[in-house]
Amino acid sequence: MISVTPYMAPDKLGEYQDKLVELYRADAALNQAVPKSIRSSVEWLLRLVNCFYSNRIEGNPTHPKELLQTQEKDGEKEKRSKDVLELLAHLEAQLKVSHGDLSRENVTKQGFIKGLHKSFYDELPEELLVVKDKDGNDVIEDGVPLKVIPGEYREHDVQVGRHTPPGHSELGAYMRWLASQFDLSKIHGTTPVIAAAGLHHRLAWIHPFQDGNGRVIRLLTDCYMRSAGFGGYGLWSITRGFGRNTKAYYAALAAADTPRQGSSDGRGILSDKGLLQFTRYFIDTALDQVNFFTDLLEPGKLEIRIDYYFEMRAKGGLPDAGVKPLPALKLSAKDIYKLLLDKGPMSRNAICTHLAMGEQTLRPVFKQMDAEGLIAARPKNDVELKLSPKSVEFLFPQIW
Repeated sequence: MISVTPYMAPDKLGEYQDKLVELYRADAALNQAVPKSIRSSVEWLLRLVNCFYSNRIEGNPTHPKELLQTQEKDGEKEKRSKDVLELLAHLEAQLKVSHGDLSRENVTKQGFIKGLHKSFYDELPEELLVVKDKDGNDVIEDGVPLKVIPGEYREHDVQVGRHTPPGHSELGAYMRWLASQFDLSKIHGTTPVIAAAGLHHRLAWIHPFQDGNGRVIRLLTDCYMRSAGFGGYGLWSITRGFGRNTKAYYAALAAADTPRQGSSDGRGILSDKGLLQFTRYFIDTALDQVNFFTDLLEPGKLEIRIDYYFEMRAKGGLPDAGVKPLPALKLSAKDIYKLLLDKGPMSRNAICTHLAMGEQTLRPVFKQMDAEGLIAARPKNDVELKLSPKSVEFLFPQIW
């Protein structure tokens, strides 16, 4: 029998029950407000944001600008640093998840969780599978470096700071318990958010994999939140909140690691008060992030930033991700961009007609915007809006 409280009972949350209702309402409003024309591009951007912050928590120092630049280059994998390769593997794992089975019945199954781990580590070169100690040295077992086995639970006991996770021989029982207790098909109302907080900590406490637990846990939390009924999740992300203040994140996790403090502190081996503290932190972080992205994606404010960006581009007054100025872009690019934002994909002929401009006049503008990733203008296809790596920091300030 597993003597661990899985997640807090809703009646223990007090006023935070109202915050849960507020969270669902804010998510629904954001989901409805973001235009379909830009939704896929925003979700692409959020995958980059998730990738940056989740790996930042693990000590990866890669700057967002470097991550954006990798999106413009193909075929240079062998030239990239191990830190960049980790981020690219994380991006690939997110893409695989987005096309996977995120049903309420599937998201906590052991096969799904193992799949998250495997999808990340399968994309890494062999040398990055070697387990490191806290000083960055290779861990040696029987004279050879210990390696992570993608998608498999650890076969050794570990120590994580002051915390001693369950022994490797106990992992099967703990993970079966986790799959059963957090089965979303049996959790209803606003309780899934409370369960998401419990799942996040309990999986971290179990520490099932030899390495990569933090990234897998945050990937699973994203999947769980989507499955819990947040239609706007992917337009906002709780991982960004964790990564903005890693000290607060680790402190909240550590509080939930605390052993039970007497008979009034729950019935399991871990403190219910500590879990309550983490659950409140989790809800506050989620609310903060959905509100941040609601403000960031508010149509009126976004339109002002679009006007500013293209007006400065027309003057040749903006730098690229480095220090060189971006090439001047005709002001008609602003009209094309805003039209596509409002109407969605359109043919070149329809754009020209709507703007009362000839195709010959707009052809070089289409070509430059396509080359920069501001639009996708493939032959014989409608022109579609995109988010260029060169425009992200201007259109979405403070996202990093």
